[in-house]
Amino acid sequence: MVIKYLFSGFFVKIIAGFDDTLTRIPIAATLTRTKRGRFAFAGGVFLAICLTMVVSFLFASVIKSLPYFRYISATLIFLLAVSIYFDIFLQEPKKQVEKKLKKIKRISAKRIFKLIGIGFFVAFATLIDDTIAYSSLFLGEMPTIPYVVIGILVATFLQLGIIIYFSKKVMAFKWKKEVTSIGLLILAVLIFFGVL
Repeated sequence: MVIKYLFSGFFVKIIAGFDDTLTRIPIAATLTRTKRGRFAFAGGVFLAICLTMVVSFLFASVIKSLPYFRYISATLIFLLAVSIYFDIFLQEPKKQVEKKLKKIKRISAKRIFKLIGIGFFVAFATLIDDTIAYSSLFLGEMPTIPYVVIGILVATFLQLGIIIYFSKKVMAFKWKKEVTSIGLLILAVLIFFGVL
């Protein structure tokens, strides 16, 4: 049972954060000169993800108070998948943030706090959709939530490792929108039928 919750947290973070990770890689490459700088940028991203989990938990608490909350959550995730695939309303703010940040010149690794702040800002601006996805994980009983959080954090560290160490190899991937949309549709179906 524990593995189920660990895996659900890991799976949702990988799927919901897939497009965001690929968005952050060129931004990190543009802004940072060194591995230390990428670590600082990743630290800001990590802080934003932690804050997003708190917001998601609060959002899930509101959804749980409604009748048929699982169907509502599944519908929200389905709509999220459609919005990502067709670039509806959630994608435009991400593109705006990306354009603005690409205009910023490279930042020295000595300005660690600035890089942490930019990493936080970039991540938080692109985590609106993740908030909806994470909230579906917090609909269960309270004892299961720590395992879900651990699953999300493991996937987060994996994605941050990709930003720090493998950014050049991953930048060429073209199907981020499709992978994210299909993954979210699978998640919506699993929630609808009470598997997650």
